[in-house]
Amino acid sequence: MLKKRSVFNRILIPLIIVQIFQISLFGMLVFSGGVITKLDRNAEEILNERVINRKNYLENEMIQRWSNFSIYQTKIEEEIEQQLSEAGMTVADLVPGAAVTSDILKKIGPDLIALMRRNTVTGVFLVFEGPQGALNGSEETEKSGIYLRDLDPINNPYDNSDLLMERSPTDVAQSLDIAMDVGWSPRFKITAESYFYNNPVRAVRSDPDLASEDAGYWGYGSMLNEDLIKTITYTQPLIGSDGSVLGVMGVSLADDYLKSLLPSKELLADQSGAYMLAILDETQSQEQGLTLQKVTHSGGVFIAMFGEAEELLFQKDSDVSGEGALIHTSAFKLNQKICGSLQPLELYNSNAPFSHQRWVLVGLESQNALYGFSHKMQNSILTFMILSMLVGLAATMYASYRPSRQIGALARKVRNSDPNKPIHLDPIRITEIDQLSQAIEELSKSVAENSSRLSQIIGMLSIQIGAFEVESDKNSVFCTSGFFDVLDPLTAHEDRMLTLDEFAGQLRLLDLDLKDLGRLREKTIKLEQEGGGSRWMRLKTAARAQTILGVVQDVTAEMVERHRIEYERDYDVLTNLLNRRAFQRFAQERFEHPEQLKITAFMMMDLDNLKYINDTYGHDCGDGYIRSAADVLRNNAGPHEIAARMSGDEFYVLFYGYETDFQIRQKIEQIRKAMAAYEMELPDGKSIRIRASFGVSWYPRDSRNLDELIKYADFAMYEIKNSVKGGIKDFEIESYRKDSFMLHSSEDLNRLIENELIDFVFQPIIDVESQTVYGYEMLMRPKMENLKTPSEVLRIARAQSRLYQIERLTWFKAMEAVDRYHQRLQGKKLFINSISSLRLSPEDLEELDRLYGRYNSQVVIELTESEKMGEMATIHKRQRCIDQHQEIALDDYGTGYNGEATLLDLMPNYVKVDMSIIRGLDRDVNRREFYEGLVVYFRSRKIKILAEGVETREEMETLIECGTDYMQGFYFRKGELVPPEPCPEAMEALRKAVDKKKKEQSLTNK
Repeated sequence: MLKKRSVFNRILIPLIIVQIFQISLFGMLVFSGGVITKLDRNAEEILNERVINRKNYLENEMIQRWSNFSIYQTKIEEEIEQQLSEAGMTVADLVPGAAVTSDILKKIGPDLIALMRRNTVTGVFLVFEGPQGALNGSEETEKSGIYLRDLDPINNPYDNSDLLMERSPTDVAQSLDIAMDVGWSPRFKITAESYFYNNPVRAVRSDPDLASEDAGYWGYGSMLNEDLIKTITYTQPLIGSDGSVLGVMGVSLADDYLKSLLPSKELLADQSGAYMLAILDETQSQEQGLTLQKVTHSGGVFIAMFGEAEELLFQKDSDVSGEGALIHTSAFKLNQKICGSLQPLELYNSNAPFSHQRWVLVGLESQNALYGFSHKMQNSILTFMILSMLVGLAATMYASYRPSRQIGALARKVRNSDPNKPIHLDPIRITEIDQLSQAIEELSKSVAENSSRLSQIIGMLSIQIGAFEVESDKNSVFCTSGFFDVLDPLTAHEDRMLTLDEFAGQLRLLDLDLKDLGRLREKTIKLEQEGGGSRWMRLKTAARAQTILGVVQDVTAEMVERHRIEYERDYDVLTNLLNRRAFQRFAQERFEHPEQLKITAFMMMDLDNLKYINDTYGHDCGDGYIRSAADVLRNNAGPHEIAARMSGDEFYVLFYGYETDFQIRQKIEQIRKAMAAYEMELPDGKSIRIRASFGVSWYPRDSRNLDELIKYADFAMYEIKNSVKGGIKDFEIESYRKDSFMLHSSEDLNRLIENELIDFVFQPIIDVESQTVYGYEMLMRPKMENLKTPSEVLRIARAQSRLYQIERLTWFKAMEAVDRYHQRLQGKKLFINSISSLRLSPEDLEELDRLYGRYNSQVVIELTESEKMGEMATIHKRQRCIDQHQEIALDDYGTGYNGEATLLDLMPNYVKVDMSIIRGLDRDVNRREFYEGLVVYFRSRKIKILAEGVETREEMETLIECGTDYMQGFYFRKGELVPPEPCPEAMEALRKAVDKKKKEQSLTNK
């Protein structure tokens, strides 16, 4: 006899095996799949990125701000030589106590103060060379000079009350009205250990051709006074015109000020991280470790890690981005490993004498803090696996017990029923089912009548339909074979008589209850198939006393056709995502119930590179690119996302019902990463990754209205598409108020270019020396209601990649205006603005010369500050100026891209100083001193200086006193369509100011 097993055992054992396999597989995927390792790498990348950002900021401050004093240095060198020449002395006479020393320090004192204010440093000093003499060992020599200190360089009063004099003669301190500090001394004590002085002097003497900037030296631990305030210093030698060393000049940064620039809180919010600025000993092999000499540190946890140690030894783990490295060491005072990211600061040129001195910035965190998240994740996963196993075992026990009990009960019911027709069932060797089979055999000895007139009629129909008659008082239900065929079309059936319990079991297959059958009139039911797919049934009933008549019809074909029509109405044919109309309907339904939205975000996604793919590989390949993006969206969309394709390469996604915006940002980042990781095969065998730009607006932060959220996300996507493609941009209301017009101004720009809707006005430029009109600047004036200023035109053109058309339109329309008034403009210079990064094509230049070449010698090309100069465009424009006898002006000096580096590269004929420097020049002493330094600098290089934006008589008179060559501004005349003459009153005031200056110079010469 075959051994029988219960249903309970047959279900329980496989489920337990499956449960164990699933938990084991999950553990293998997590711990062997590199998930924890990836979390650790992410933590390291975040630390490294933060250190790189802080390093870039500190490096920029040290190079571009603190050590950038070449203009002042040139002026001071010239002042020292002039004073020595007038006194008939040499630098050897600049000794402590000498009168000439005090006179020079009084003269250059204001420049040093201006340098300290401008460069935002805590100290500035100058030490004269005096008599030469080498220092050895503990020898000490005294040198004259000056040292000013400002411990709070951020906040500056209008006077010098916040400054302290550390070194200088007493009369110099009194002359500059600066209080002397407690540790004040009239002179510097220089020893062989005074590297801030000795190193730059030795460097320039070793290589006389060395530039002052290349001889500059960064030092640390220098105490220029005795009150033990630690500082770092930057020193450059002062070199006379004959190459002799006049002394050194430099700035100092207090330790506390440096610490304020290294906020440890940005590493870890609980301030358990620390920054350390140090110098790397590159003479030591990396196998032995990295020896760092501490310069300064921030973060109280640093003391807890290393105490007051000045030299630390680290081990290198790996190289990282930014030319840095991940390092580690053991804390002296804490029993744990300390990890960090080391990033070098490029402070010296490669050929500088001190380039071997390697300054580095190190961000430090304890190992527990750096990898804390991955450790917590690992523990959580283990806990989850254990709990899942326990819950799964309990559920398996319950799921196995319940069906076995139900089958036993069913067998008892069948055994007690009244059979009508005998049948035979083979045993299947399962105890409960065999019991059921035996009961059915006993019950089925009697059967209902063979057929009825109704079943015969239905059998003749070509449609799949069945009928039944329920007689409650007789506990019987007659069903035609068609009724069973509808429920199970794959098996042949006959008419049968069922009990009410048996019929109720059939109704449960249709998700119906026998008690509700009499109240139904018509209902459509969906049945899910075991092998997949669905079938649809339509049930109609009619009740009469104790009898219910019903018809069941298979309407699957009809429902499939209806769903196909609805699907084509709501879904995009290419991607099978929702279309615009369906998205609006589903999204609006969510917005009708605001309590369900919670935190909601609307994301607009636009595919990049689609035009390239269509143009290169054809539109079929472009359709595949769109379908690939849709697949990524579909695979990453959950129950709280609605994704749709709007048109072309544009997609919408609504994220709703989240508790925090962080959860949504994680979901958006998941989609972005999935896009970036997806590779699509191209016809030529190559592959391309999907790249898209994302704009996001937030409910309820940005708006509670769906249409506004769509508009805002569209604007955010527009911003990212026109800045850094492939990124994610949140909507910002300030940017929208400022730039929203750019979304709708593309057509305006096209009309402006196509119809040449611009004019040029002429603003006179005044020659100070001759008090006449030297020339005119030609200023663009758009003739559009929505585009009112040149800056708006340039911004939209830049965003739409139409700058070349604006450059071409500028030159042709400007020269057309010149030709219109050429008689008025004879002998006058014509200043025309040109975009620095662009040049006209040879064909356009040839056409321009053909039409207006006779005016070329009058043209001065103004290179604007709004675009960074392109090397090839600049070379081309410079050569054209030589060929056409034109000149170059550097526009808006002091703003935008036009700074000192551009000036040195370009060496223009004119420099136009921006109105932001000119404004209030007569009232601001520091602004005036800075401008005078510019005048001296430009004259030394034979560059004419033109002051823009002159609006008052006082500004005009001050500019004349400073030695300005040319002026323009509203004080003399606004720009007009016809070249105007300057205001007579302004010209008269100009003549008087020039005459006054000449008389003062004449008296001085006498």
